[in-house]
Amino acid sequence: MTAPGAPPRPIQARSRARVASILDAADAVFFEMGYARATTNHVAARAETSIGALYRFFPNKEALLVALADRYRERLVAVLGQLESQRGLGPPLTLGDAIAHGIDTFNAFLAAHPGFGTLIEQRDHPALREGNRAHDEIMGASFRALYDACIVGRPSIERDAMVEVTVSVLGHLQMLSFSRDDAFRARVVAEAKILVVAYLTTRLGIPASTPVGASNPAGNVGSKGTSGRRRPRR
Repeated sequence: MTAPGAPPRPIQARSRARVASILDAADAVFFEMGYARATTNHVAARAETSIGALYRFFPNKEALLVALADRYRERLVAVLGQLESQRGLGPPLTLGDAIAHGIDTFNAFLAAHPGFGTLIEQRDHPALREGNRAHDEIMGASFRALYDACIVGRPSIERDAMVEVTVSVLGHLQMLSFSRDDAFRARVVAEAKILVVAYLTTRLGIPASTPVGASNPAGNVGSKGTSGRRRPRR
């Protein structure tokens, strides 16, 4: 989401190219120097443009951060869209494989875009509050579609609570994974897969081997609570 008071997105091709160049520079500078140390002067120098030209599009460093978040969110939507379309091709994945594939896809996105780490590290920045909600909604929609492909008969309020828990946990694990080196990050990713699969199979009441999109015999698979007692039909 565009920050309040931020200038409108440029329409002319030349202006779009200038904005893209400035954002590329900001992405690199924030990643290399850290957001706190970086300044708009550093970004302008990396973009090989004047500070006045930068301020024409971005009035301050926060506006750059928000614009980067917007751009990364658009790219992530495209990646998740491809992931969803791939699920309809070939044999269906199991629930466990679908979760692992989704986490691996997002991890590959992070590896290809290391600057995204700036957004993870600055997640609590006030300027990113609205953007974070939009990001979580995008991730939530992906998990919601996965749940709906595996199971029916759950009240939507219960499903939405599971989505929020899953997205929140993965968000915190993202922050943890960026706190150390690549080897630690790989371990956190592996643990994230185990954690999410264990949580969802327990809450949904289905094994990890359940094919995504498999029919639900009585519309009640997973209708057992964590106590193991079957809920009455509604």
